[in-house]
Amino acid sequence: MSSVLEPAVSTTADIGQLDLEHGGHIEDAHVAFSVHGDADLPAVLVLGGISAGRHILTADGVRSGWWPGVVGPGSALDPAHHRLVGVDYVAGRGDSSSPAPAGEWPVITTGDQAGAIIALLDRLGIERLHAVVGASYGGMVALALAERFGTRLDRVVAICAAHRAHPMATAIRSIQRRVIRLAAMAEDAAGGVAIARALAMTTYRTAAEFDERFGGAPSIAAGAVRFPVDSYLDHHGHDYAASFPAQSFLALSQSLDLHHVNPSRISAECALICFDSDTLVPPADVHVLARALPREPALTCISSRYGHDGFLKEPRAVSSAIAAALNGTSAPTTSYAARSTASSTNGAGSSRSIGTDGSRSAAGAP
Repeated sequence: MSSVLEPAVSTTADIGQLDLEHGGHIEDAHVAFSVHGDADLPAVLVLGGISAGRHILTADGVRSGWWPGVVGPGSALDPAHHRLVGVDYVAGRGDSSSPAPAGEWPVITTGDQAGAIIALLDRLGIERLHAVVGASYGGMVALALAERFGTRLDRVVAICAAHRAHPMATAIRSIQRRVIRLAAMAEDAAGGVAIARALAMTTYRTAAEFDERFGGAPSIAAGAVRFPVDSYLDHHGHDYAASFPAQSFLALSQSLDLHHVNPSRISAECALICFDSDTLVPPADVHVLARALPREPALTCISSRYGHDGFLKEPRAVSSAIAAALNGTSAPTTSYAARSTASSTNGAGSSRSIGTDGSRSAAGAP
């Protein structure tokens, strides 16, 4: 291996016609991507939530992109040790094929994203991935890749993702989509995205954190009431709406809820990472996935106050768990330590707990 990293690549690749699972196709599809690390290193695909994209590192490979503490020099996903590939999702807000602001767009699934990624890997000459590391929507796409294209990868590290979308999460996202469509009828689709994102922010974190941060008294001026949480919701909603087109949000939100894989068809080695406080992807669902996989996975539950956003807010623990999975040292134990989901442990597969400082412990039964 060269002692000097090859220059990063960030561009788009034409992948031709992309046929879709629910009918239709995208003609002349293209996928925007980045590659960091030498060509002779093991290739690792890095995928995040619907807001993430190909910018996993800065162009010089020195600073992290959307996943600091997990991707970058000295982290679990280090371009000095792995050839890292990031992508913009089809239909998303990046530079891959996406819907026009007012145009019709076919139904996109996580399986369709997997198909687009395989076409990209073909263009890049990557015959087999050492691993796919995916979080949230990216974890779903990683599982879809393993189910549909199992011969193209060695292992999956799926974080905050299961074999299906939980019905409660689907209910919340269905409301979000209704809000955006209603706002679009009033010619304010961006305003609808802002409200949808504000609602989403309440699902990514926990009630305990909100109580600590926003439990103060409201302000009342000229008859207008403002609660401490309002500024937080407004900030995240408006910023998101400024960068995420409504049609793309609708397409990927729906894609989340259409997600479904058959675990019995996944032959790759799997490491599953969840958070005890995640209500969007409850640990119980991850346990169901673990039991249904043909090969016993390594299952890590991280104790966190940050809910689904734990994959972003707990970088030390996440990086430690990913490194163990990539190094083949994440052997499962026999107990489950999720403090907020004790009722889900009956009949659960093997797992271990990990503290937010990155330390591991075999946990006793709750």
